Amino acid sequence: IYGTFQWAAIIAFQALFFALFGLAAAAGNRATHPAVRALGVAAAWTLAEMLRGGIGGLGFTVGDLGYTQHDNLPVLQIASVVGHYGIGFLIAAVNATLTQAVLAIAPGVFARPAVHPRLFAQLAAKTGLATYVLAILLYVWGAVVVRQAPAPAGETLEAAVVQAALRDSEGATRRDAEAALETYAELSATIPDAVDIIVWPEVAVPTALNERPDMLARLGDLAREKSAWLVVGGYEFAPDGRVFNALYALSPEGEPIGIYRKVILVPFGECVPMRDRFPWLRRFSLRAVDFSPGERHLVFRLGDHAAGPLICFEGLFPGAVRANARLGADFIVLATSDAWAAGTSEIAQHSATAPLRAVESRRWVVRAGTWGESQIISPWGEVIANVPPSQPGSAWGQIEPRDELSGYHRYGDAPLLVLCAVLLIAALMGLPGRIGPTGRPAE
Repeated sequence: IYGTFQWAAIIAFQALFFALFGLAAAAGNRATHPAVRALGVAAAWTLAEMLRGGIGGLGFTVGDLGYTQHDNLPVLQIASVVGHYGIGFLIAAVNATLTQAVLAIAPGVFARPAVHPRLFAQLAAKTGLATYVLAILLYVWGAVVVRQAPAPAGETLEAAVVQAALRDSEGATRRDAEAALETYAELSATIPDAVDIIVWPEVAVPTALNERPDMLARLGDLAREKSAWLVVGGYEFAPDGRVFNALYALSPEGEPIGIYRKVILVPFGECVPMRDRFPWLRRFSLRAVDFSPGERHLVFRLGDHAAGPLICFEGLFPGAVRANARLGADFIVLATSDAWAAGTSEIAQHSATAPLRAVESRRWVVRAGTWGESQIISPWGEVIANVPPSQPGSAWGQIEPRDELSGYHRYGDAPLLVLCAVLLIAALMGLPGRIGPTGRPAE
């Protein structure tokens, strides 16, 4: 899709982060204590992931270790305190500890510190035992949290997602947009009348809805008919020529009540970063006209509740959900369109990020996808309703709006960032110094 040059460029760019990790991990071999060496490796990996995901318009988090645990509910609970990066740190630490044990067994094969092999083996065994005990304790804690997850105690809402499994809407015509609306309307008709909010995917109706009052009227009729809030993906054309990837919200009375414009755009997919500054970059875009980013995150006020809307790529970034929660969102609406990737592993990779966002925020996530998976996910990461990939259909379930902030949303990545920086510096400096025969720093 992106072309040979773009594909090669993104591979080279993404490889830089793994190269930085390798350099930092290798430099940390100065340390003599296996615990410092292992934690230094875990810290280097985590910092590389944080850098890869936090570099503005070129950020990317797919492939981070934490996402591998998307369906491991006990481990997943760690994300409510330290985010998905914290889960990645734990996985890296366990693997790095295992590596130190391998070094102790085969010191002549791999680089090892200037420590007596027997002493290094003893320290590696203690380090490994401590790490695995910690991992088990965290697993048990997570299992208890999941088991004791409170049942909905306050006001609840019935939420529904609709998935049409239509092909990529790029270049859709007026007739295509009308056909898509009709398909989604027919699928929505199967949803029970008790549902309070219905969510359609990103660009479900591939046209500028702000310039199609006839289509907005039909959407309003559907909202009135179902007596439900309706969130629909489409385009918005601004008077100044800008084009937005947007979500439109309509009230149960059929009135438009808000538009959310996607803030975090896909680089080289929806826009070319720094295209205005470097005109030669325009030859590498997918579209003749870039999408423009929305100015800010916002919430849709749905009566007494607030939904935090996000579109597709934005679901890869914990900061986007954190911004919504701090604006007062008591549940998250995530609309995506992965039809362009039908038949590839991208569908599963992208879907695996949503449970992490739910646990990090301790909020329900209502995820509607064009191709899948469309899901309703609890604040503990459990998928309670699901439409499998490539299958048209709808799913619904009960959600409970929640307004408290999780530990992760209160403090963000700062605590883990500081911890990783300290651990990496200790490894790079070779602390705690040369190990004496007793296992303590030599005088």
